[in-house]
Amino acid sequence: MQWSWSLGRLFGIETRVHASFVLVLLWAVLSSYGGGPAAIAYGLAFLLAVFASVVAHEFGHALTARSFGISTRQILLLPIGGVAQIDGAHMPPREEFMVALAGPLVSFLLSGLFFAVAALTGDFTPHSFLGALAWANLGLGVFNLLPAFPMDGGRVFRALLSARMGPLRATEIAAAVGKFAALGLGAYAIASGRTMMTVVAVFLWFAANGEAGLAARRYSRGPEDPALWRRTSGFPRKGGRGW
Repeated sequence: MQWSWSLGRLFGIETRVHASFVLVLLWAVLSSYGGGPAAIAYGLAFLLAVFASVVAHEFGHALTARSFGISTRQILLLPIGGVAQIDGAHMPPREEFMVALAGPLVSFLLSGLFFAVAALTGDFTPHSFLGALAWANLGLGVFNLLPAFPMDGGRVFRALLSARMGPLRATEIAAAVGKFAALGLGAYAIASGRTMMTVVAVFLWFAANGEAGLAARRYSRGPEDPALWRRTSGFPRKGGRGW
């Protein structure tokens, strides 16, 4: 991808960081500037630790997808988070469900680990480095499980719907819920003066709208339409085949 730099490969998957990430580093420096060099170093270290957690979250998606034979082109770090560019555009519901849940599960596991280590120091509040990192991962996991497509929770929601009504209608419903959630998030962000949250809300709106348009083109191709997958794959149902 243009305007991005490679950070190397792990598990055979390249991780890249977008050039706009420099703005986040600059923000971290400026917000800590009044506290002197020690505060700046602390702020940068915490920011990098959070984004390392984001990378781990995305590898949760990527490695789970690999277990189903689906490759990941790369993981891209953006100022608003990370994106695992998975090749499985037509994942059956069960696989999409598992891949979507894997990222938040990694975040919750990291949160538990950091809380446990912070407890040994006697301070797992957000005022300590490990405590703040634990809360950040907990927030990352919970936030991504919101049913705001195309976030992880929205993809879980679509997978559940897709098993019963096919991916086209499921995507339309999930995208509509995602846009409604983006409006709510945007209204709250503007009212509370949270600039970054406003950016996330705008991103969610356009991403949900784009996914809905893509699904309309992708799943309207006659008898080979992947919507027919609902007849042969999906979630366990009464009288049906299990996982």
